[in-house]
Amino acid sequence: MRLINIGPYSGAKSANKDTTGRPIIEELIDNMRKKGQLKGVEIDDDSGTTTPAKDGRDDDVLAQISVGVLEKIREYSAMNKYDAIVCRGSLEPGFHAGRQISKIPVAFALHSAVHVASLIGDKFSILDLTDPLAHIARRHVEEYGFGHKLVSVRRLDCSSLEMGSLLYSRSKQDRANDPRVQKILDAAMTQCTAVIEKDRADTIIIGCIPLQYLEDEIRQRLDAAGYGEIQLICEFAAAVEMAQVMVNMKVTQAPRAYPGDDLRAKPEYR
Repeated sequence: MRLINIGPYSGAKSANKDTTGRPIIEELIDNMRKKGQLKGVEIDDDSGTTTPAKDGRDDDVLAQISVGVLEKIREYSAMNKYDAIVCRGSLEPGFHAGRQISKIPVAFALHSAVHVASLIGDKFSILDLTDPLAHIARRHVEEYGFGHKLVSVRRLDCSSLEMGSLLYSRSKQDRANDPRVQKILDAAMTQCTAVIEKDRADTIIIGCIPLQYLEDEIRQRLDAAGYGEIQLICEFAAAVEMAQVMVNMKVTQAPRAYPGDDLRAKPEYR
């Protein structure tokens, strides 16, 4: 099985690649391989589609990058080279149109993660970075029909570029010795504790890509604090798994759910 991963940004190296030139997604892919999740699966990477006009992940940026993401979805779905498309990032740019135009399965990160969270539990929370991201994530989850299971979207108040600059250029060992990374982990643990004790969530979704780099460290801290039963879901891993499920089941987006003007079996009403 061969997948293509689409990232929403290009141009700014720090947004898509580490200092060695490797796509930032490769560490997450390596982690999945070590867990045995990618047997027989190849994942290519498109390092980005559109350069944001500013440092931020809000509705303005979401609107700017959606067109570029849709162009890539159209391009890769027509290649006859890939079995499915994975779209990373919590913003979900081009979600509805992408599912309409793609000729092959396409999995979005947040959408996939909330389905997994709903499958394994009753109440989930999302851990993300900024208030605009939290606002967009909640809006998406409501639209996906899982608002009744989302108990909170909590944030660390740290930009993805700021966090990425600390994480993408360092090995796990180097990151472990950086007090700035420890400060991020302390903040993440504070929010996770609130999610568990105050919001009563049974599952935590880890949102933005740089935060997913810290999955193992967050897991270790939760276990040490006696929260081993709380489930962690990384959005990117969920999207990769969802793409595999659709390919293996030989299904794709239902045209009736994402119709174009060429839909033949039109329903009597909407």
